[in-house]
Amino acid sequence: MKVLHVIDALGVGGGAEHSLAAMLPLLRDRGVESEIACLFPREGGLQERLRTEGFRVEVLAASSWPGRVRRLRQLVNESRPDLVHSTLVNACFVARAASVRSGVPLLNSLVNTTYDPKKIGDIGVAPWKVDSLRRVDGFTARHFVDHFHVISKAVESEATGPLGIPIERTTLVPRGRPHPQLPARPAEAREQIRAELGIPVEAPVLINVGRQDRQKSQPDLVRAFAMVVEHVPDAILVIVGRPGDATPEIESALDATGVASSVRLTGHRTDLPLLYTIADALVFPSSSEGFGGTVLESMSVGVPVIGSDAPAVAELLEHGELGVIVQRGDIDGLARAMGELLRDGDRREELSRRGRATFEAKYEIGSVVDRMVEMYRRVAGKHVR
Repeated sequence: MKVLHVIDALGVGGGAEHSLAAMLPLLRDRGVESEIACLFPREGGLQERLRTEGFRVEVLAASSWPGRVRRLRQLVNESRPDLVHSTLVNACFVARAASVRSGVPLLNSLVNTTYDPKKIGDIGVAPWKVDSLRRVDGFTARHFVDHFHVISKAVESEATGPLGIPIERTTLVPRGRPHPQLPARPAEAREQIRAELGIPVEAPVLINVGRQDRQKSQPDLVRAFAMVVEHVPDAILVIVGRPGDATPEIESALDATGVASSVRLTGHRTDLPLLYTIADALVFPSSSEGFGGTVLESMSVGVPVIGSDAPAVAELLEHGELGVIVQRGDIDGLARAMGELLRDGDRREELSRRGRATFEAKYEIGSVVDRMVEMYRRVAGKHVR
């Protein structure tokens, strides 16, 4: 079968983009021919990698939203896929408009908790604007989309709640990750990375991975880490991710707390599996997430996790069975959790074992892609719109 994937953009990419890039070669192995349409150009990165791997990637040549809709409609007519699969809000809206009377089934991946009150409060958008978006989103979703792929129970609850989508029109398939590719001599590689970052071999290390956006709550993490350093003075915090709208606040928090010498801001890195392994724990205090791919990646290499009680994060950590959960915005509680886990080697070892076993059983990418293919064939074979 043939699938046309529609996504906002490729490039450095976030969770949705990297998940798509990881799945495409495995979909091809299972007989699914894939083409990709991007709304916006992003040179290099994933876009060029996928082209190198033999996938057709087209950036819709239009400067306006109506133009993008027209070009996507033309692309669907030219390509005649068995299914159009769109991911992320902008791509879903364009695909919905382009799909009208196309005769090709449309699948939307819902990957964020867009209407989470906590997220809306952090962004500071006027309630009437959010409600207007929700109404348009819900109406077009119910009337123009054949089926919905949701990546977590938290996202499913938003689909069936605020958007009013019948649950029988949703299928939950989590994101998956491949087995981490670690070097033949991981201990030597870890020492090399620590030396590169100026971290002593025996220093306790906490890591956070994610772009520097407000929803990731890194300024709160820095403030909590300052409390940890009072009791564990040799502790190091590593924050991995490209700059974003929270970067100025992170820098202010570093200045105000005086812990800049104990924090490493690495920017974007491509050697994440190895970076995880230099750490004693991942700290992930996000205020909202649709899934939490960083948590899953950490579990795959056996690094224990401290996560927020954002619904999708708590779900992935099985509400405390696979990690330590801290209330969103509770800086004191986050500091306590970090300090306690750094001091409790047995607890870290237990969480490491559970996390790795759960990854193997539920989130290895091969089994996830098998479930995606089953959903594709079911939706393409039954045009229910």
